Amino acid sequence: MPTKRILILIALLFVISFSATFFIIKSDDHKECETVVKKELDKNGNSVTKEEHICKEKYSF
Repeated sequence: MPTKRILILIALLFVISFSATFFIIKSDDHKECETVVKKELDKNGNSVTKEEHICKEKYSF
């Protein structure tokens, strides 16, 4: 039979794991990203298309 200290440790680990998972899911602001397409001319006069991925993330996991 597990002791009271072990049960408290298991419960504490569960709460910490749940809190971390909740934080990661709620702070996922990847949906605020966008792709910007820029058209430029290179030194030979050719039209070059560049795609740039811009994100406003606070955290990166």
